[in-house]
Amino acid sequence: MTDLQHQGHWRPVEDHFKDWDLKSGSAVCQYLDCGSAVSVNTTDDSPRRPVWRVSVLCVKLTSGPRDCVGLHGSFNLPSGVDVVCSDLLPQPNISLSDGVFEVYRQGFRVLVFSDFTVTCSVRPQYPGGSFRLISDTEKPLNLTLPAVNHSARFLLSSMGYAHRGNYTCVYHVDVYNRSFTSSQSSALYLTVGDLVTNLIIRVVVLVSALLIFDLCLFFFYKVSVKRIRMKAETNAMRVVEETSHL
Repeated sequence: MTDLQHQGHWRPVEDHFKDWDLKSGSAVCQYLDCGSAVSVNTTDDSPRRPVWRVSVLCVKLTSGPRDCVGLHGSFNLPSGVDVVCSDLLPQPNISLSDGVFEVYRQGFRVLVFSDFTVTCSVRPQYPGGSFRLISDTEKPLNLTLPAVNHSARFLLSSMGYAHRGNYTCVYHVDVYNRSFTSSQSSALYLTVGDLVTNLIIRVVVLVSALLIFDLCLFFFYKVSVKRIRMKAETNAMRVVEETSHL
């Protein structure tokens, strides 16, 4: 049951005329900084005790329920109002993994046509829900995955230059048959690395390796030829010596 402190006393809020609804309940939740009203119900099984009679019309027009207690606000009635607030959904987080080529001040760089994973997560508050991944790229993305352990992993494959831009996450959850959506996460900026540059680097490394291999073969050939020549000269001198002895 919703209690209100007024004139130093905590008492339930009375709903004698059954005129409390989600709009008036949302005004109370906003006043308490607890999001929106999920449900507003009348309770008739509470023990008879003093309650505060609050003007519903006043609550809808003003921001403070305390200012809406009637002049004869104290009644000894059993009915009361029960307001359930949604609380504010936390802002989701967004991160990048599996395919990062370079990290720089503005964001992340990935190789063109590579695969990478964007992870959306949220602080545990409600079970279930879903995440939506949005981008402002040349080819906009709008993907939705169910939340598993308060997170979702979006695998993006073969991304091209048209997918450079900002990526954000939004969390959505149903509570008491009502839908709630969080604010967008902070933006994650992605740019695509130039594959030609990467190819040039690989070619340079390959050419350098081939040059080193060729130099090794050249020196090996020179050493082998020198050994063969020395061996031939040694054999020739030995033949000459043997002939002279004869």
